[in-house]
This record gives sequence, C-alpha cells and structure tokens, in this order.
Amino acid sequence: DSPSLDDDAQAKKRLVEPKNIESACNNKPITITELAHPPPLDESYWTAKENMVSTEQHVLRMIRFDTTVCHPHRCVLIIMETLGFGTGRNHDSDGNNVDGEKQQRATNNCLLDCDRSENIIARAWRILNETPLDPQGVALHYPVIVLSCAAISLAAKGMGNEIKNDDDDG
Repeated sequence: DSPSLDDDAQAKKRLVEPKNIESACNNKPITITELAHPPPLDESYWTAKENMVSTEQHVLRMIRFDTTVCHPHRCVLIIMETLGFGTGRNHDSDGNNVDGEKQQRATNNCLLDCDRSENIIARAWRILNETPLDPQGVALHYPVIVLSCAAISLAAKGMGNEIKNDDDDG
C-alpha cells in the first residue's frame, strides 16, 4: 500500500499546524545527563542525535520558525522615559550612551533625578533577571509590558519611592 494524496496532505498539515508546545514537551520525558567522557559514536549515539534534531525541528515548526523574543528589560527603559521618570545616567530608552548635553536636557524634563532613576532601573532589571528562576514559571505567562510595569513598581516600592497615579489624593 502506497500512501494516498490525502495522507500526504494530512502529514504536511500536521507539520505546519501550530500546537501547544508545553503539552508536546510534557508528553515526552526529557533526561539530560552529563558523561565523564564523550559518548562512543555507535548506533545509539546516531539514533539519539537524530531524535534530538527531529525534536528541534518539531519545536521550530510549532513556533513557525519565529524565534524573535521581546525582552522586558528594554521595555523598562521605554516605560521610565515615557512616564517622565528618566532612564538613568547616560542612557536613552534604546540603551545607547548619550553625551553630557543631551543627558542634561533629558534630566531637566524628568520627575526623578538620574541616581534614583538608575537605581529603580537596576532593581527592575534584577527582578526581571530572577523571574525565569521561579519554579512555577508563573511570571513567564504574562506579556512583556505587564512584567516590565510590575518590575518597575516592585523596584520603586522596594526603595520606598512609591510611584503614585496622578489621580491619587495623597
């Protein structure tokens, strides 16, 4: 029996059909062990390598080969600048170094001085660097903008500088 055209079409559809990566990974146990010496290049090595490449291709197809990642760290700088809190000393929202004159103009329009702004940004970045270490991975289910805002808020509260809304009375 040779495969029919319908079987071929179904197989191609399965290859490009987006699936839930988490459920796909949970169905296959993943074991990583470190060996003292390189493995022998026998049949088991080549089979394991083929399985690994096949799994990698499967994951890439599930995400449609889109490997772009939006990092919340840059978003922290953009939010701080947009809200008028500043981007710290010698940096703009893109993280580029700026000269003294441009920094002075930016500082004059900020609600916080450069040191406070830089401290909040540094604390927010440390918070963001620790989010992937959460064993439940709860934070990684939120959009980048939410993570960035939460990190800024936690950083500011941790420094005793609560950022209040304009409509707060006191």
